[in-house]
Amino acid sequence: MIYFLGGPPRVGKSVIAEAVTMESGIGSVATDSLGAVLETVLSPESAPGLFAVSRLNEMPEADRIKLMAENPARRIEYQIEESRGVWRAVVPFVLREQEEGRSLVVEGVGVLPDLVTQLEDIDYRAVFVGNRGLTHNENIKRGAIEREHDWMRHASDEYIDAFGVFVAQMSGYIEKEARRYGFDYVEMDGKPFSDAVAEVVDSLLK
Repeated sequence: MIYFLGGPPRVGKSVIAEAVTMESGIGSVATDSLGAVLETVLSPESAPGLFAVSRLNEMPEADRIKLMAENPARRIEYQIEESRGVWRAVVPFVLREQEEGRSLVVEGVGVLPDLVTQLEDIDYRAVFVGNRGLTHNENIKRGAIEREHDWMRHASDEYIDAFGVFVAQMSGYIEKEARRYGFDYVEMDGKPFSDAVAEVVDSLLK
């Protein structure tokens, strides 16, 4: 069985994947890691979607902050474009895992509801998560501080606040798409984090 866990950046997907592994012994892989492999063999010219967020990050920080704060829908488009590029690596990877008889959790922004529904000949379950909380930016700051190698440890408060706006808007998009395709969606806001994690794990492994 392949277990998919999707949602915007910075909503707890990697923590949830670790919880699934601890409870079930099933290994996990992040779509970011699969995308990084693709980036070593493909170029921005041959696979522009794969490098969509990289192009965005080449913009001056002030312009990125303005985009996320004032036009989060455009920032979501960048993210979706990259997710579709990364999916090129996800499909053959999970097919091989299934052929080898291994269960696997695939977590990351690269997991989108409409992409999952296109899979053929794969036994899977999928759950999506998000956080539309008005104070989620504080969670993002706290998480970055707790992780030594997190690049957002050095991000400005203004940047993180704008990123929180983007995450909230993308959470709404993911919820709508998940409902559209018949998948469970778990909102991480409004409950203790540990309770939200347990809810997602139960939904995924039920």
